[in-house]
Amino acid sequence: MKNCYTLLFCMLCAAPSFAGTEYTLTMNFENTERDFIVHLPTGYTPGNSLPVVFNLHGYGSNAAQQIFYSRMDVTADANQFICVFPNGLNSSWNSGFTPPYNSSPNDVGFISKIIDTLYQLYNIDLSRVYSCGMSNGGYQSYQLACDLENRIAAIASVTGSLTSLTAINCALSRSVPVLEIHGTADPLVDYNGGAGYYGTEETIDFWNNKNNCLLQPDTTDVPDTNPNDSSTVQKIKYTDCNHGSEVWLFKISGGGHTWPSAPIDYIYGPTNRDINASQEIWDFFSRFSLNGSVGTATPQADAEIHLYPNPFQHHITLHGGSTGNAALYDKFGREVRQISIQQPVQNLDLSELPLGMYILKIGDSMYKITKQ
Repeated sequence: MKNCYTLLFCMLCAAPSFAGTEYTLTMNFENTERDFIVHLPTGYTPGNSLPVVFNLHGYGSNAAQQIFYSRMDVTADANQFICVFPNGLNSSWNSGFTPPYNSSPNDVGFISKIIDTLYQLYNIDLSRVYSCGMSNGGYQSYQLACDLENRIAAIASVTGSLTSLTAINCALSRSVPVLEIHGTADPLVDYNGGAGYYGTEETIDFWNNKNNCLLQPDTTDVPDTNPNDSSTVQKIKYTDCNHGSEVWLFKISGGGHTWPSAPIDYIYGPTNRDINASQEIWDFFSRFSLNGSVGTATPQADAEIHLYPNPFQHHITLHGGSTGNAALYDKFGREVRQISIQQPVQNLDLSELPLGMYILKIGDSMYKITKQ
């Protein structure tokens, strides 16, 4: 049965702006009703192409609790991005623990469908979509980095890790910036790893290898501004990686299974208050897009590329750039076609493709095209 979705919302009115507004949207995805909360930042104006941050709750929690616990809605208001809090089925995410890999529920597809919906409703910046999460939501963010890397620009995990099954199946077509925030005294997701998942530093090593980072990090001690939180923080940065990507670790010595600077102390160990996890995550995300580091100049060969008409029906014309190879990916990040660019103006016959949105990768740059 073809997927369809129904959105329950009250929006797109004539008012010029919203003030920190939240909407619960519901869709039918793969014959199951799924929902998610969208937080529009204070002062949001319809039509503004803003970045998006997914914030995924932990096991046994839900979207509303993650909003309260992470307070990322406050960070979104202060920094002008849209924050999305989805609900996992049965309060959990299929984050790569149970074989076969990518079995049901298809949470990767669910997140991808949300991205499509957000673009239709809010004209989001598709080059600046990010994912973070707590615990099970952190595991899921790592799976998105592997399986949806052509839609997710960067990811962050708080008290989560990389599952062994995700690592085995992680075949990347681009370098993905990664941030991990983890306490050494985490009683639930052991800093040193456990059955079915990597240790924190093993996870960092995995992404260093994937992103081809130099193995000499920049390590600094974060000021211990709250000596009563039973923990201290080291900021470990690997910055010399492919295509401007980076891999960061906030190592919280003595920290528990908690979100740093959360409004309440959690029962699973100390909550560090020397850093604010939500703000640190955004500061990291804001430096990257699907095209590399924000502020990094686009290669001259790609700087004058135009694609038209877009949306298209059967053919699309590529105008500008240099000759060479390109690749086309579907909305799930799967490569669907290799393209040989042989002349500055080239007509591409894409009539065999199903309707939908695609990413055309030319060199290190990516372009969204839609078949309608």
